[in-house]
This record gives sequence, structure tokens and C-alpha cells, in this order.
Amino acid sequence: MKKVATILLFFIIFIAASGQGLSSVMDMPYPNAVKYLPAPPDSLSMAFAYDVHQYMYYKGLRDSERGQQAVTDVSYGSTYIANRMQDIFGLLASSPNYPNIRELLYTSLNYIAQSCGAAKSYYNRRRPFDRFNDPIFGSETRNELLKTGSYPSAHSMCGWAAALVLAEINPQVQDELFDSGYEYGQSRLIIGAHWQSDVDAARLMTSANFARLHANEEYLAAIDRAQADYDEITLNTRPTALDQLHPLVEFLPEMPDSTGSAYAYDVTAFYAGKQQRTASRSQQAIADADISVTGISNAFSSILGIDITASGTPKIYQLLETGINQAISNCDNLQATQYRRAPYDRLRETPLLGTVSMTALSCYPSEHATVGWLSALLLMDICPTYQNTILKRGYDYGESRVIAGTNWQSDIEAGQLLGGMVFANMMSDPSMRALLTQAREEFNNISSISTVTVEAPDTQPTSYTLDGRIATPDSHGVIVSSDGKKIMR
Repeated sequence: MKKVATILLFFIIFIAASGQGLSSVMDMPYPNAVKYLPAPPDSLSMAFAYDVHQYMYYKGLRDSERGQQAVTDVSYGSTYIANRMQDIFGLLASSPNYPNIRELLYTSLNYIAQSCGAAKSYYNRRRPFDRFNDPIFGSETRNELLKTGSYPSAHSMCGWAAALVLAEINPQVQDELFDSGYEYGQSRLIIGAHWQSDVDAARLMTSANFARLHANEEYLAAIDRAQADYDEITLNTRPTALDQLHPLVEFLPEMPDSTGSAYAYDVTAFYAGKQQRTASRSQQAIADADISVTGISNAFSSILGIDITASGTPKIYQLLETGINQAISNCDNLQATQYRRAPYDRLRETPLLGTVSMTALSCYPSEHATVGWLSALLLMDICPTYQNTILKRGYDYGESRVIAGTNWQSDIEAGQLLGGMVFANMMSDPSMRALLTQAREEFNNISSISTVTVEAPDTQPTSYTLDGRIATPDSHGVIVSSDGKKIMR
């Protein structure tokens, strides 16, 4: 009996240390990327041409030291990624010696990874090594990788999720963590298993799922425990001054060179955006130029069913105001380090907003995309019932700047990436987590939306032509759907 009790005790400890103690977290419905992100690039698009360029470029790194790192990065999961970031973070986050930190990392990565399979199955995108009939670089096998589609990249989600989680525990080393998590995803291009757009989408999905975790009070309590353990183990003194408690994010990928394929993709996206200047979309793009709390409220109020005001919803207002100010501060800081001309100025076009002048400001990263995406992450935690609709609106908020002609597509993508990092930075502060809870309670008290429902996933599979292009109603010939069925048109 004593032996059985000992085994049972060990089992309980093991379960807690493995992240299974946060049972309510794993049961939460996760955001569905099919509903809030665009499909992978069509193979006739300039976005796909950029994917091909990135594949060729990273393929050229295979014989380098960076290539060997990519081979090592084939390893996957919380144990490997914790080892990869150990020197930066200051301790091994997956160690059983730190059960609260391990629990937070393990649970976060497992929850975030759940959403990957649904998008992979829906799109079933052909992997680059298969499309070019190239050998795989590394230890993975063709059969192993061909079991699933390439969009999005599960490895990239794992690396970016770990960076966000660990940065929330200790934001003082956030930039090094972000750099490590980012490069872990880029390793998938060197291997040949993923396109650049697979990796980029994975990071955006990760920030959405990471934010969704913060709508769970049990998860917020787990962050408190992890931070307390980290401070005790490392003798870390957590700062109280705001400029130290919320250090500005310094990490961001380099802006595209105007001589490369990324610039051609940007130019094509500019003119595609210009073509979207219909009456309704133009009005939305003009309205989306307002990144005040009022502007954000106008953008999301129809989804939330409330108006956000300082007097009527003080906690929600304070949360958004803090987030917007934080996003703008981070953007201003990063824009000051490099200058990029706005597309309407460089291409000598007329912007949708008419009298706007951005010639003195850098457009990289997009301030509006950062604010729009960060606001969606915050509001999704207040009203998780409509998480996909909120995320889609936040994504479109950034895209409005392409339609307006004031930002390149790569500015938007950088801004959305930054929005996820700023969210992690904000939520590293216990007072911000408490404010998020108060804002959610305030919303529940005034809203008729009282239950969290699971939005049904799309059941209609995407169809592709034989060369991998996404089929349209006008496509003819043999069409292959992502569920494997072939039809003739």
C-alpha cells in the first residue's frame, strides 16, 4: 500500500510538472486561422514568387554554420526549445526542478499547437521540397513530411510560442528570446519543409492563440507562479518603474531591400490594394486611419455590441488606451532606427487619404497594423465568443493601410508581428493582467454575450489546380480539393 501511495504521489507530481494541471486551459476553443487569415499565396502571385526566392536563398545556406543549426532545429517540442533558449532565459524552463515554469511552457505550447493541424488539413499545401523535387536537408523523411501540408509551420509556432511565453516571465531578455524564436522558424526554410509564408502565418497564429490563453483565469494564475519562481531561483528583482517594467521591443526583422523580390511583392501588393478602393472598402480604410480608442471602438463595436468610452466602460477603455500607447511607443522607437519611404511617395501615387503626408516618417513597421492587431488580441480576451471575427477585423485594420497606399505589405506584416510581442510585454506586468480580468468582467456585466461558443470550422475544402494554384470558379481542367478528391470542370 505504501508503494502504491508513493507511485500515486509521483504520478500526481509528474502530471503537474507536465502541464496537465491546467486542465481548463486545454479545453478552451482555439481561434480558427481559416476564418481570420488569408489562404496561402496563389502560385501565380508575386507573393508566391517571393516564397520561391526565399526558398532558393535559404537553400544556399545549407553548407554553412547556419545550415547546421537548421539541422539541429529539426528537433521539436518544449524540451528542445527550452534547451535552445536556456542561456538567454537564465535557466532550463523544461526542468522538473521548476514545475511552475515547466507547466506554463508545456501547457502553452500544447494549447497553441492544437490549432495548427486544422489549418494544415484545410489547405493541404504542397511543401517546397516536393514541389521542386529536391532532397530534404536534415533527418526528416519525405514520407514523414508529406503526411501533412506545409501551411502553417508547426515548428515555427513552437519556437515563437516559447519566445512569447518566456518573454512574459522575464521581459528583460525579450529581444534575445524573440530573435531565437524567430530564427527557429526560419530554419524550416533551410530544411526545405516550409515556404516563408507558412512561417509568417504561423507566427501570427501563435500570437492569436497565445493571447487567447489570457482569457483563462487559471492560466493567469499560472503566470504569477512562474514569475515568482523565476525571481526566487535567479534572484531576479522585478522592476517597478514603467520604463523598465515594459521595456521597448527592439527586435524586428530587417526591412526589405528595394532591390530584392520582397520589394517586387510589396509593389504588386500596393497596386492590388489600390484596386480594392471600392466605396465601402475605401470608407473603412479611411476610418481605420484613426488609431485612438475612439477609432478602435468604432472598428470593433459592431462585433462587441458595445461602445468603448472612458465613462461607460472605464476598464476596457484603460486597457485599450494603455495598449495603443504602448504600441505607438514601440513603433516610434523602431521607426527611428531606420527610414523607409511610404509607397505612395516612392511610386508617386495619390494616397487614398488625400492630404496625408508621411514623407518625414518611416513606414516600417506599420503603426496602424501594430495597434489594430494588438487591439484585436486584447478585445478577443474580453469577448472570446467572437474571437475569430475580432481577429479578422484586427487583421483587416492593418490591410487598410495597403489599400490607402500609406504602407507596404511588409510594413503591415512587421507591425502585426510587433503587436504580438507588445501583447506579451504588456501581460508580463501583473497589473496589466489584473486590468484584463477587470475589463472582461466589465464587459460581461453589460453585454448580452454570456457564453463562450465554439465557432464551427469551415467544412468546404479549398480546391487547387494541378500546378498548386488555388482554384476559382473560373478555373477549368482537373481540380484537386484539399480532401484529396479530383473533379473536372
